[in-house]
Amino acid sequence: MIRKISAVLMCVCLLACCFAGCSDDPQTAETAGGLADSVNDYGFEVDAEGNEVPVEYEDGKAYVLDSDGNRTGEVIDNPKNYNSAQSSKEDKEDEEEDIEPGTGPEQVTDREDVSNNTGGSGTTAAELTTLPIDEDSVPGTSESGTSVTFSDRDVKIITNMLEVPYLYTESYESNQQVPISIATHVACWMLQRENLNTNNFASTTVVVDLFSYFARTVVSFKTSCNDYTDDGATNPAPIRYNGSRDTFTITADSYEEPTHRVNITEIQDLGNNNYYKVIADVEGLDSSCKATKLVAVIQKNRLDTSLGFSVKALKWS
Repeated sequence: MIRKISAVLMCVCLLACCFAGCSDDPQTAETAGGLADSVNDYGFEVDAEGNEVPVEYEDGKAYVLDSDGNRTGEVIDNPKNYNSAQSSKEDKEDEEEDIEPGTGPEQVTDREDVSNNTGGSGTTAAELTTLPIDEDSVPGTSESGTSVTFSDRDVKIITNMLEVPYLYTESYESNQQVPISIATHVACWMLQRENLNTNNFASTTVVVDLFSYFARTVVSFKTSCNDYTDDGATNPAPIRYNGSRDTFTITADSYEEPTHRVNITEIQDLGNNNYYKVIADVEGLDSSCKATKLVAVIQKNRLDTSLGFSVKALKWS
């Protein structure tokens, strides 16, 4: 996968954007500058440790980038995505242009009637904070902090993010890989937010959407997606990966209906790099939902400016 990446897309892929405090401050709609005229090729490759990492291509090599978009010194000499993409680069660009209109699945709107029950001794700050990657420590769901008050808008956004259909089927901590089973449902939810009248999406769109939601790469998503969405899967999301075209298809006439409701009862400031602990009650709408409580770790950031948050950990009980 390789394409010319704009300033906004570079912010998403490389975490080069600033992490912002929780507020409705208009600064959260800004994007990082200085990359608008970039003509370099960027993409993702798998490094020696098996992790999918952002890279910059040059002279047939892939130079691994850090969270600020700078080269780390690590070089992938024979990048697989670069070689395969070069031979069909124009075809992939034409592919997005040739998608026929009028084929988009019916949308399922997010819930609007969300109550704000947050409250505490302080409120979240508006100043920007950015930490180097080696100083950024993601808290676990067992950690606790000071209760804070979030805006009505942010509470509604976080609630809808945590109400992604079938999200309750998996728990994970920040030091664990994102379960692909729930990532398939997140991918559908995020694609719906693209608001495109199509059921076919370039793989780059899906990879970036997942990166925005989880603030990290979902390892092996393309190669494993169909294992969790075929006819024999449990609660399969309506999404399939097409390897020959390097695209994803929404296979249903409609996006997924809600499976549970989340009522946030408290949000705690965990510090470090705008991390927060969300405590919520859960109501099952689908018979398979047995969870009644949720603890989530979220981060306020700009990976997706319309969301402003990423989900770092989930613990259902």
